[in-house]
Amino acid sequence: MKHIFKLLLFIIFTLNVKAQNTIKVITYNVLEGLGNEKDYGKDRHKHGVKWITEQNADIIALQELYSSEEKLSNDAKKWGHKYYAKSGPIGLTSRAPIKVKKIYSNKNLRNSVLQCETYGINFFVIHLSPADWKYRLQETKIIKGIIDSVKQTTDKYVLLGDFNAHSPFDAELYNQNPELIKKYQKGDKNNKLKGYPDRNLLGDYLDYSVMSSFYAFPLVDVTERLVPWYQRFTFPTPILIDVWRTAGNIGRTPERIDYILTSLPMSLLCKSVKIHNGEENDYISDHYPLEAIFELDVSKGL
Repeated sequence: MKHIFKLLLFIIFTLNVKAQNTIKVITYNVLEGLGNEKDYGKDRHKHGVKWITEQNADIIALQELYSSEEKLSNDAKKWGHKYYAKSGPIGLTSRAPIKVKKIYSNKNLRNSVLQCETYGINFFVIHLSPADWKYRLQETKIIKGIIDSVKQTTDKYVLLGDFNAHSPFDAELYNQNPELIKKYQKGDKNNKLKGYPDRNLLGDYLDYSVMSSFYAFPLVDVTERLVPWYQRFTFPTPILIDVWRTAGNIGRTPERIDYILTSLPMSLLCKSVKIHNGEENDYISDHYPLEAIFELDVSKGL
């Protein structure tokens, strides 16, 4: 009887998958695990879970997931995901079964790289260092090596998360908002005075080498293809006002540091990208979530 029940569940799941021709993927840095209500506001966890639930996404990649696996499991069930994987503050939830392929840890990686397969696609969830562009470039080399070993057997892969890095594709966004450079100059100067080696600027300019290295791999930046430059910002949000940013500073220092990068075949299946950088997400996290929809024949694995 138990075997018959399992068979029925498998048939139901298979029929649902065959009827589906798109998947929605979201990546979201949730700022201290949607916690720390003292600094960031009451009921933030409740509002964050509610927003994610309303999106009806198939796959959610999460960063700054400072909570237990049990809490992730409970939250994922609320937004309709039975399956989840977690490595430290990095996580992935899915409506379909997840196979954890590998968790990559390295002394030269600030966070581990979580590689999971779901819907027949390999997802690599990352969160690069926010402190220093040279360190991020070092992380980039390691991650490219990981993906290079995987691409020998599949072209179905997506790299997504919080890269803490800037793209040359967004140069006009930064040219229109020169206060961002001044903010980084001040930060680098303070680090130098304190004797810290960390630098976010390459001289007096934004560093583009990290993202350029990924593009040259090659990985495709689906946001750049489908979102105009003036709408292409994922950080910061007003939640940081009176914590460590001012109200005026927030609006004059927009950045894009969250990305969804794909293989070339996957990029051709990406039909829409949206950065949810409107008022509804202003006080959930300091990052805005990024969404991509792929047209897939999941009955064949892609």
